[in-house]
Amino acid sequence: MKEAALFLYLAAVMAIGIRAKATTLEKFILGDRLGTRAMVATIVSTFYGASAILGGVSLTYRMGLGVIWFMVPFYLGNVAVIFAIERVAGSKKYTLPDFLGGFYGREFAIASSMLLATLCLIPEEIIAGGKILSIFTSMPLEAAMGVMAFVLVVPVAIGGMRADVMTDIAQFILMLFTLAIMVPFVFSLRLDLASGIPEGYLNPLAHISIQEIAVFFVLLFFLPITSAPLYQRFFASESEVCSRRSVLYSIAIWMAMDSIIVLCGFAALRLFPNLADPDMSLIVLGRALPPAGRGLFFVGLLAAIMSTVNSFLQSGASSLAYDVFRRFRPAASEGRLLALSRLFVIVLGLLSLILALWFQMIVPALLFTLSMWTAGILVPTLAALTGKKLREDTALFSLLGGALSSLAWKIAQPLEVDALFIGLGFSLLVAMASEAFHGVLK
Repeated sequence: MKEAALFLYLAAVMAIGIRAKATTLEKFILGDRLGTRAMVATIVSTFYGASAILGGVSLTYRMGLGVIWFMVPFYLGNVAVIFAIERVAGSKKYTLPDFLGGFYGREFAIASSMLLATLCLIPEEIIAGGKILSIFTSMPLEAAMGVMAFVLVVPVAIGGMRADVMTDIAQFILMLFTLAIMVPFVFSLRLDLASGIPEGYLNPLAHISIQEIAVFFVLLFFLPITSAPLYQRFFASESEVCSRRSVLYSIAIWMAMDSIIVLCGFAALRLFPNLADPDMSLIVLGRALPPAGRGLFFVGLLAAIMSTVNSFLQSGASSLAYDVFRRFRPAASEGRLLALSRLFVIVLGLLSLILALWFQMIVPALLFTLSMWTAGILVPTLAALTGKKLREDTALFSLLGGALSSLAWKIAQPLEVDALFIGLGFSLLVAMASEAFHGVLK
């Protein structure tokens, strides 16, 4: 039953990718104009994949209500991005590096696109998909990750943005249905979720350090403000009003989803208090569903994974072709750029599989790629959105300094200070020093 549901779902996703096959570079990057309904479905699906759903349940299992630091900053960041939509929606750009390149020039667009490729690696989604497959099909974990990498990459490589949006709509419905069936199931267990849980689990500050709170807050507050897939949706939106309305509706849906995620985390803790791998908590809880619901739950989890993967792979690959290769080879034909976009999807997928086999844990894999991206891109992006434009060389040095110092600190880790703060501090310091230097020269 589970295997049949899996093959039917994967066949449907492949069919959508083939039917939506992009024939031009613009269609691969932007797809069709998006109305409010399509925008809401694709925005919700883009951000709430394995890292949010499985990761959220996992964090609830490990730290109780401390999980709110994984959720609330993200809502606030999306409220903040609403005020930036006016600058973004009417810019007539294709990608975030293209948008920022309008402020900071060719070199910055190239550097930010290459950094974006690191954000668009999706090891956490491959890890989650591999764990789901290994549980529901008895496939070895490493082999399951390889299978997931293949089925995640192919539809994106064929269809581009249009396939992304079409699958997002279907996956949005599947995700909501999957979470919805967990609510009556959890309550049918007649568990007293407030009793028998570890001490401090109802205290949001008990099982998380101040530095961990700060990392979550900075990364997740600024995630929508620096999210390349979100900007692509704004560029494809039919209007500025549509974009604003879609973000507000998405926040409301995310809050409802997170309520169910927390409920599932406490239920898994009560039923299975000694799991060696907290990432498995929602999966193990789903296995306790009645047989009829188990297959649907399984497919819904895969939908959650694929919705995020589609958006990030497509965004990173199309930016490498459009913002990097096109700038080095202006005479390159559109057909060649389209072929390169598809090739870059495959390359990013393979690199993601390598990282997945290395990390094998969802949240650490997510924080690794997100920290380096945020450390490099945040200062130049905030400057552009607030009208405090930096000099072109200042913006480039700030991006490179933030990303490289964050990576170097992560590798060496000389002190127990998170690499995110080292990168952000260095990025800001470089920007201030460069602007001061140019001021002295004047």
